[in-house]
Amino acid sequence: MVDVPLPLISSPGRLEQTAGGRLINCFPEKLPPTAGKPNAYWRVPGLRLWAATEGLRYRGALRVNNQLYVVIDNSVWVFTPSGAGTQLAGTLPGIVPVTMARNNKNPPDIVIVSPGDGASWISPDANTLVQGYPDGDVGQPNAVVFHKGFFIFTYGDGHTQSSDVSSTNINTLKYATAESKPDTLYRPIPLGNGQLLLCGSNSMEAWGGANETGYPFSYVATIGRGIVGPYAIAGHDDGFGKGIYFVGDDFKVSTLDGYTVVPISPPDLDLLIEREPAKGRITVSVYVSQGHGVVAVQGRHWCWEYDTGLKTWHERTSHLVDYWRGLFPVAAFGYWICGDRKSGNLAVIDGLTNTEFGEPLLIEIETGPIGAFPQAVRINSIELYLTKGIGNALGAIPAETDPDISIEVSRDGGQTWSNPRPIKVGRQALTNQRVRASIWGQAQTQGVRWRLRESAPLSFAFMGMDMLTDVLK
Repeated sequence: MVDVPLPLISSPGRLEQTAGGRLINCFPEKLPPTAGKPNAYWRVPGLRLWAATEGLRYRGALRVNNQLYVVIDNSVWVFTPSGAGTQLAGTLPGIVPVTMARNNKNPPDIVIVSPGDGASWISPDANTLVQGYPDGDVGQPNAVVFHKGFFIFTYGDGHTQSSDVSSTNINTLKYATAESKPDTLYRPIPLGNGQLLLCGSNSMEAWGGANETGYPFSYVATIGRGIVGPYAIAGHDDGFGKGIYFVGDDFKVSTLDGYTVVPISPPDLDLLIEREPAKGRITVSVYVSQGHGVVAVQGRHWCWEYDTGLKTWHERTSHLVDYWRGLFPVAAFGYWICGDRKSGNLAVIDGLTNTEFGEPLLIEIETGPIGAFPQAVRINSIELYLTKGIGNALGAIPAETDPDISIEVSRDGGQTWSNPRPIKVGRQALTNQRVRASIWGQAQTQGVRWRLRESAPLSFAFMGMDMLTDVLK
């Protein structure tokens, strides 16, 4: 028997013959040394409906004390911890994602910036949405953040503007321009060291200190890497605390170690980013589930996730689409709550939910090529090591009561695949049967690859597989 190695990172390859395996909607979790296999491959957390609206487009959210302010279409909704929502009076312009910030007043001012459509304000006394900024000419900012008592705005021409401390008042003296390069400023981001990161298209600058007059912060250092768009950076979010992550102007995903840029993305993801026609729409978002910090990097038709603890990458898709439906998660009420790319609904990212909005969440694992190159092999059988007896006697028939997996084989290194062969994995508590299948034919010299799939909404893990072959002369 040959132990078939399961991949630790998704590597589709530029061509099938260069692939190292794929992980879709699953991630490896290291098992203790005394376990039967080194890793278990679990399903990614599902999406459990938290609040339904009649809207079509989720644009962003901000937790304010014990409420969640959410922009859906051209309206602002306020949700309580129970998921009950109220729509505020007033209209917010635009259709693109927004940035939102609040100050420390009681009750706080809330500022919303829709790039290209200016800033809007939520009155803390009347709790109504006001189109336009209340105090001073804020112009056309493309983002806002609250940092050390100030609302900080950034602009496409490379300058940044600040409010007065604990106020919405715009002081024309609180103005600065990026020092290093005359590039577009996309976002202001708080750094964990108390400094402010001004993120541009070709560089980022750290600003710190505390000026008594003028712009409240002073230039500290330049980071020679920009970001591809206004939504391509995350990690400063409340509740995350695992570093800053971004898609840089070199078309790589990187993190920051102090002021040093550390690339972390594999070549397959770099190529996807490079080929993305609308790089300004690439989003980077973060969440935490079951102790795992996750960075989601999304294009229009793909999503890859990075596990900050395991330092592994997997792909993520939703049912019948080639992208992940989750968008811009935010920590609130003990959950991570995100929007839905297909509606104006909100969902909890839930490690105990094995579906997305009730739809299947398909695990898929592809191995890299295994063989006896340059000799061909005859594939006698395959046996899987997995969690058996996972059926739910009270669940849906037969998907949950008598679940199965499907197995496909490629005998030419991944260029063509066999029809799927379903194999039962055990009704509830029946764990003593073998999960195996025989007679798979002869493989060419490019090697044997396997594809495993499981979609039943149950707690399930792959752990390993063994293949029995004969080398042919």
